Amino acid sequence: MASRSRKGGDSDPQITHVQIDGLAMMKIIKHCHQDLASQADEAQGVLLGLIMENKLEVTNCFPFPRSIDGVDDERYQLDMMRLLRLVNVDYLSVGWYQSASSGNYISRQLLESQFQYQDSIEESFVIIYDPMKTAAGCLAIKAYRLTKPAMEMVKERGYFNFDMLRTLKIGHENMFQELKVVVRNSHLVNALLSELSEVFPETRNLEMMDLGTAPVLQRHLRSIMDCTDEMSQFHQFQKQTVKQQLEKQRYTQRRNVENAARKARGEPPLPDEDFNFKPIQPPRDLEAGVIVGGQMAIYCQQINDFCSQALAKLFLVDSLHQNPAPRPLGQ
Repeated sequence: MASRSRKGGDSDPQITHVQIDGLAMMKIIKHCHQDLASQADEAQGVLLGLIMENKLEVTNCFPFPRSIDGVDDERYQLDMMRLLRLVNVDYLSVGWYQSASSGNYISRQLLESQFQYQDSIEESFVIIYDPMKTAAGCLAIKAYRLTKPAMEMVKERGYFNFDMLRTLKIGHENMFQELKVVVRNSHLVNALLSELSEVFPETRNLEMMDLGTAPVLQRHLRSIMDCTDEMSQFHQFQKQTVKQQLEKQRYTQRRNVENAARKARGEPPLPDEDFNFKPIQPPRDLEAGVIVGGQMAIYCQQINDFCSQALAKLFLVDSLHQNPAPRPLGQ
């Protein structure tokens, strides 16, 4: 990755949204769908563009070489940017993109990769594109940046230990900052699309009216079960911590009751003793509590959105069955 710092102090850049040209968006979609069809690893690439006040403009992009090609990624990016500069194309890197499968993208690799970009280019971001959700009839694209506490957490280059998370007050809820994504076409492209719509008539897309909900729910629930298995060690730590807190409360209550009884009998209270419970050592790496927990939250949000849409479709179909359209005479 090309190192190009634009840092202007400790203040965070006030980037409010990301603007992507339609051509760059189509390149991202084509690359992600091609890798999905070939069952390769996640599609990744570089986003090129400009920074305009409070927005990031993405005007071009190109994919990373696959790992099996044996090409140095950093050298490849520098060569591509140099060639794009020669042909007077925007060559400044503003971030990168990655494909996702049904919302599965929160990982340590994503955190470390975005940290490297954001540490070099403060305004950089990552675009997550989900080809499977898009194939169902809805464009699934999101843009994220790491928050300042998350940058400090990844900068430690160590484990997600308990003390660090408590000091930074960070969890999966405040790791990422989501940016609004706006797709924009130039006037010439809009004119071309208008002419093409007359040459090629629009076809009806009924994929969004699909009432089959079982496969999608099964896939998401299976993913949540896998995440739950990964969080077993963290859950065990939480159980032991809660159990120890209850034991401390019961011990304090028994001591207060005994002191009250001794006071009623005119006896002196028990001496103050510091009853030390053996501290429970948290897991060395709390990655499951942060990264996997964030991934589970995304799965749950997707199930919530999907069920809301599915219920709306079912009510619509039910109303059509109850009030069928009148048929002409003779049919």
